[in-house]
Amino acid sequence: MSGGARSPREAAPSTVDLLDALDALLADARRVPFSGSVVVNDEELMQLTERIRTSLPAEVVEAQRLLDERERVLRDTEQRARDIVERAEATAREVAEHVQVQAHEAGLRARAEAAQRAERAQAEARKVVEEAKAHAERLVSEHAVLRTAEDRAALLLRGAEGRAAEITAAAEGYARDADRYVEALLTELEQHLETVTSTVRKGLKSLSAPATPRKKRRGEPAS
Repeated sequence: MSGGARSPREAAPSTVDLLDALDALLADARRVPFSGSVVVNDEELMQLTERIRTSLPAEVVEAQRLLDERERVLRDTEQRARDIVERAEATAREVAEHVQVQAHEAGLRARAEAAQRAERAQAEARKVVEEAKAHAERLVSEHAVLRTAEDRAALLLRGAEGRAAEITAAAEGYARDADRYVEALLTELEQHLETVTSTVRKGLKSLSAPATPRKKRRGEPAS
């Protein structure tokens, strides 16, 4: 069936008429033996296709244009969201690495300072003990106050040893506090990074949700 132009007095064919003409063209086409293919006049087929396209209502054309635009916007939005997630993850990794290095350095400094404090405390304790022993020896060497010297020496020794134990315990406690500070800092960073990544992924999911297109009313001008 030919898809040629009609005379001005004839009514313009509807889309259904043109589709019927396309069906007839395919039905009348010569079939290729031993296959499911047919041979059609490509010029006649192209004319029918163009007439079907131009006969579509403006609402259908506009709806298709809106759907295409919506798909394009969704693709662009998803790509931007993926870019944001990638940048956020890269920034999070950089921040994590930087903070990890800082935490490691802080831990090293804290442990070094604790070791220095412990060393100074031990030196002070040794000095106190030596002074106590020397004082006790001087007291013992005085025969007139031998008994008093022995009691005084024992008291000084107990006090010096107690002081040394206190100083050593304080130094060890300082080292433990430094390690707990580093661990708390890393835990807080991990929680912050999890919150940032979760927020960005929720934004990506909400952008990818399909929106319900508004139905155009008859007679409404195209936007």
